[in-house]
Amino acid sequence: MMFSESEIAQLKKFRLSTEETNSPLSVRLDQLLCEDRLTAYLEMLRERIHAPNKAVAASMFMKRYSFLLIMSLYAMSVWNKSIHFDFKKIWMESEDENKVWMPTFRFETLEYTKADNDRQSWRKQVMTDLFANHTYVLVEVLADVSKLSKRILWENVAIYIFWLYESLMEDEKFAAIHDHLFADFHFIVQEAEGSLFGAYHKNPLFRFWKEKTFSIELQKEIRVRTTCCLYYQTAEDGARCQTCPCRV
Repeated sequence: MMFSESEIAQLKKFRLSTEETNSPLSVRLDQLLCEDRLTAYLEMLRERIHAPNKAVAASMFMKRYSFLLIMSLYAMSVWNKSIHFDFKKIWMESEDENKVWMPTFRFETLEYTKADNDRQSWRKQVMTDLFANHTYVLVEVLADVSKLSKRILWENVAIYIFWLYESLMEDEKFAAIHDHLFADFHFIVQEAEGSLFGAYHKNPLFRFWKEKTFSIELQKEIRVRTTCCLYYQTAEDGARCQTCPCRV
């Protein structure tokens, strides 16, 4: 089934694109599963974002890539719809003229399947398709090529999942489905078995879950990361993220 124009407009908030670009950094996702192709891509990205090495480029890549994942989780939790994922039919598009690298995602065919009567089993299947059959595969090849810790890659995914669900649950527009959103969020982060995420015995997101604490410096509640995403190595002023564990 196809998404409506209204739904597509909402998904564009998570960087859905319907336009093709001709940037060297525009790539079909299945090509990134080839080590040689991914190595070349990370080198181009390293130059584009002024990263010192492929490990930093891989971390920034995963942070941007996570928007494709939260796009799918949004559709699952808000509309009870699962986006069809196929590496060979999804493109990551890039605009060369933008100062900040913010890729978008274009589906050759954007289709979905509606939840059935057994939503819990359906939710597990959505997660298996999204994480075990998709994200896990990419994390493995990224880690092999860049030598970046898989912990950093998975936390880069986790922080955006936390942000998505907490933002939705705080939004009055979604008050009617608050309990439903909480149930999905709790399952994804704390209850889901490791096998839904790939060859894991334990849920790789759970280790990063912690309550927010009040920062005197920032005068707000923040959730300090467990790992450093290495963003500061691409920042002109060397600034670290507000939630960086290495802030002094």
